Amino acid sequence: MPTSQTPDIQTLTNQINEMLAKFNMPGVDPAALVREQARNIEAVAQATQVANKGAYGVVEKQLELFRAASSQLLMMFEDAALAPKERGELAKQAYEVALIGSREITSMAVKASENAFAITRKRMTEIFEQFRKAATIGKDT
Repeated sequence: MPTSQTPDIQTLTNQINEMLAKFNMPGVDPAALVREQARNIEAVAQATQVANKGAYGVVEKQLELFRAASSQLLMMFEDAALAPKERGELAKQAYEVALIGSREITSMAVKASENAFAITRKRMTEIFEQFRKAATIGKDT
């Protein structure tokens, strides 16, 4: 959504097309260059969104685990009648919950990173394929 300080993408595209047209380079399609760069920017934006969504999920999970652990520890300290053995058992349970949560958080972070990288890798593969085709066409002439 454009703001007063951020011009919309079409305005930027038009300005870049006009600027490239002034150079009048033979064999270079300025509109195609702009389209490719727009696709690159779109891929980066999409990868960033995926990474941010993953980071948000990690933070939510950490908060959930913190609340659960805090609740369990408060319960343990509020109940003065608990024997040391019972307190030890509650502490052990809290530790196990935290360990399981840590594994889940790690898994979430890895998945978010893999998803973001997959978007970037796909776009890079497309670029390399275009470059390969262009190089092959250049050899044929």
